[in-house]
Amino acid sequence: MKKILSLLLAAALTLSLAACGGPKDAPGGAEGSTLVYGSADYTRINPAMDEHCEINALLFNGLTAHDGDNQVTPGLAERWEYDEETCTYTFHIRDGIKWHDGEPFTAEDVKFTIEAIMDPDNGSENAPNYEDVEEITVVNSQTVAFRLSAPNVAFLEYMTMAVLPKHLLEGEDMQSAGFFRAPVGTGPYRLAAWDVGQSITLEKNEDYYLGAPKIDRIIFKIVGDDNAQAIQLESGELDLALLDPRNARNFVDKEGFVCYDMMTADYRGILFNFWNPYWTENRDIIPAVCCAIDRQAIIDSVLLGQGMAAYGPLQRNIYNSGDVERYDYDPARARSLLEEAGCVMGENGFYTRNGQEVGFVLSVGAGDQVRLDMAQAASQQLQAAGINCTVEVPAKVDWGGQMAYLIGW
Repeated sequence: MKKILSLLLAAALTLSLAACGGPKDAPGGAEGSTLVYGSADYTRINPAMDEHCEINALLFNGLTAHDGDNQVTPGLAERWEYDEETCTYTFHIRDGIKWHDGEPFTAEDVKFTIEAIMDPDNGSENAPNYEDVEEITVVNSQTVAFRLSAPNVAFLEYMTMAVLPKHLLEGEDMQSAGFFRAPVGTGPYRLAAWDVGQSITLEKNEDYYLGAPKIDRIIFKIVGDDNAQAIQLESGELDLALLDPRNARNFVDKEGFVCYDMMTADYRGILFNFWNPYWTENRDIIPAVCCAIDRQAIIDSVLLGQGMAAYGPLQRNIYNSGDVERYDYDPARARSLLEEAGCVMGENGFYTRNGQEVGFVLSVGAGDQVRLDMAQAASQQLQAAGINCTVEVPAKVDWGGQMAYLIGW
């Protein structure tokens, strides 16, 4: 999506993963252990187009991977070399890796996947990661080389991208192929069943290159609402759930449960949609909107302090730079910016500009209580500053027509 600008509210969140006991015996008398995880719904599993789906890591692998400290380690590739003179990475693939259908994994699959992502006709959101790839060469079935236009310190990170099977996807539509409802990967688990809107069942891959997983079966139970996940975790319907701070605090020190707090590089923010004509006329008031929002107050009240006030999307990693223009909370500056832009305070407490009330509708996706609470808090703060911001939860997101959206990444 282009022509957008984000007002970031909170970054580097702490997320809580709550677990009840350990994996239990499989339901229905089936042998082995089963873990039931509370998950959002899926319409497809397509890591090349939609990288940010957590189920991907169980079904697929990349040439590189991450260890427990989030450092890059070997994945499907056991090693690699980098030629500084030609900016070329050469990856050597492990022997004996197979797809879930038994076909051998080769360097051709790697070339096919990255070229599919790079193809603008496929519309992959991951394409910018590979815009400096000038050539992909299959040296042999176990070796593939990437020549870049310039050094790229993030390239090994990008190669954690899930690799897809050429033999099942060549010639298929990379957005709508049936494969993405019945995916075949190289990962530790394989797809066993998909009950649409209810659950996705994975079974362990006995032939996984790092050895068979210890848990036999993982069920992604579709529970789209945060509060419902907490209720089902407490009732024993779920073994594991990623909870918002308010729900997570109820499981801290609770007998039979374990809470894991994870430091992340997430952020939440307001996305202004410049396709909407309102921002064509009023984009110059966005700095005032930024200055009218008290991010720390939102973090304290909604996230219970588990976050940082954001000034940019890269705050807790090695690429961060604090030397950027900031729009910190400053109501007086917000009013000054609005008045400099020709806005006049009306009798109802909201500014007007050229005869129209200054304000916008902030859309929020259904089922995410944290984003809804953040949006409502921001709305109240903006209204107090004279900007009539209202919140809606649309049945379907109109990405092209909406005014603004509470995003997360």
